[in-house]
Amino acid sequence: DPGGSVQRMARLIRLLRALANEIQSIQIVDAAMALAAQSFLALFPLVIVVYAFAPPELASATLETFRLRFGLGGGSQDAMTDLLSARNALRSGISVVGVLLIVASATAFTRALQRIYERAWALPKLGVRGAAWRWLAWLAGMLVYLIVIGFAVRLSGAGAREGGVLGLGAFFLWWWSPWLLLGGRVRWRALLPTAVTTTVATAVLGAVSGIVMPRMIGNNESQYGPIGVVFAVEGWLVVVGGALVVCAALGAVLVKMDTPLGRLSRGSTD
Repeated sequence: DPGGSVQRMARLIRLLRALANEIQSIQIVDAAMALAAQSFLALFPLVIVVYAFAPPELASATLETFRLRFGLGGGSQDAMTDLLSARNALRSGISVVGVLLIVASATAFTRALQRIYERAWALPKLGVRGAAWRWLAWLAGMLVYLIVIGFAVRLSGAGAREGGVLGLGAFFLWWWSPWLLLGGRVRWRALLPTAVTTTVATAVLGAVSGIVMPRMIGNNESQYGPIGVVFAVEGWLVVVGGALVVCAALGAVLVKMDTPLGRLSRGSTD
């Protein structure tokens, strides 16, 4: 049907134009760089602290989730395991004040993610009083996610069930995250497109990282030494951060547009 094809093409053009405007308003480059920097400088140290003080089974499950999500294998996985296996050395080097500072600095990643969702939905900032506990709740939820998914993957085994567990866990994580960080100002059903697109994007990046990251880490390490590993990981985190920004913008655009999906997601004219 030529008329139907023209209409579908027009809807696609409107979607792409709205998405481009939304991404421009969110400032994708700055937002992706901020997420990458805060995840490397603030979020990873918190995970290392949890690994150092958690019981061995929980610590091992957390490490397993990191291996799956970042595609570490071969020599890269061995180096990471050796680094984190010295739990006694890690514990002896961390003080109570240090833990408090790490937790406080880890909220920087949560704040950056919150700003992305607020810009995507054109919502005002919650303010420190209304948002501070949400930053800490998200960090706790992320740590629980890493531990639970690590155990679930071990129980399910490799293959399709492993992918199903990772996908299901990612879906609930990225459905819950914007709802929490937006203060419940966007209803659950309207956040479904964001959850689905983010789940698909992180699944694709997880598969790609399994191929790209070991090679990138190995090449950078051979050329630049240990600092090359930092370059490789930070570069990949920028890609992941960019995907989160695009998915936040795309989810909001899909809901706001006057399409069957948008009307279904909104549920009303509110």
